[in-house]
Amino acid sequence: MIVSLIRLSRPYYSLPLSGGLVVITWYLTGGNFTGVPILYAFLSLYCIVSAGYILNDLCDIAIDKINRPNSILAAGKTTKRTAFISAIILFTAGLILASFCGRHFLMVLTAIAAGLIIYDLFSKNMGLFKNILVAILVTALYPLAFAMAESQITARVKVLFIHPVWLFMTAWGYEMLKDILDTKGDSLVADKHIEKKRTNPAFIKFARILICSASLLTLLPWLLGYCKWIYLASSISAIALAAVSVIMPAKKAIPLIYAEVFLITAGSLADLLIFGT
Repeated sequence: MIVSLIRLSRPYYSLPLSGGLVVITWYLTGGNFTGVPILYAFLSLYCIVSAGYILNDLCDIAIDKINRPNSILAAGKTTKRTAFISAIILFTAGLILASFCGRHFLMVLTAIAAGLIIYDLFSKNMGLFKNILVAILVTALYPLAFAMAESQITARVKVLFIHPVWLFMTAWGYEMLKDILDTKGDSLVADKHIEKKRTNPAFIKFARILICSASLLTLLPWLLGYCKWIYLASSISAIALAAVSVIMPAKKAIPLIYAEVFLITAGSLADLLIFGT
């Protein structure tokens, strides 16, 4: 049961998102975490995001029985009661941990938690706005970091005004592609008109334009002199992945976009660690 609950919390998403907060804070503070409760922040975000994923699966059991019949709740590998209690515990733990990170951090994380709950409960009735809401929640990593730590006056910090645009556009396109994979269940359970909308060539084209355009934005920190060649290498690799994803079906494109985000995050951190602020 423990393994099932861990899988239900999507650690392959929750951990990178929480790690992304650490990288953003590193840029913000120039690597000086003195007085910054970064461990509490990491754990609190991990708990909130994990709780959000568990609640999402609770709300989507009927749809997952069609789209992902082998998923934890759809296959009955754990009970709805256990999953619900786990989500409540994680939401509570996340907010308690956030209280050690300052009032502003707690306020932003509470807003993120509320946004996740709203998404989980009502996303099937949001139409195209559901993808935008996810993109907003993902990009909220940046204001969350600013709410916890004071900014150092360095060129590196300026990267944090470019990357949110990149991440927002990438997450938006990523979620649109994921919706294409979920069309069958969503159309049978939630909205019978969804299939027509998501199979429209314009829908797919827009998602791909978002992803490719966003990847090109990652060059700006290097072009403007904020980052060095290690970051440039990760940016070029990310652009290549985005370009390849355009010619791939959604199922094969999604891992490439995930890898693109990981590359930019890892490259940003490596560039900072080697070349400093």
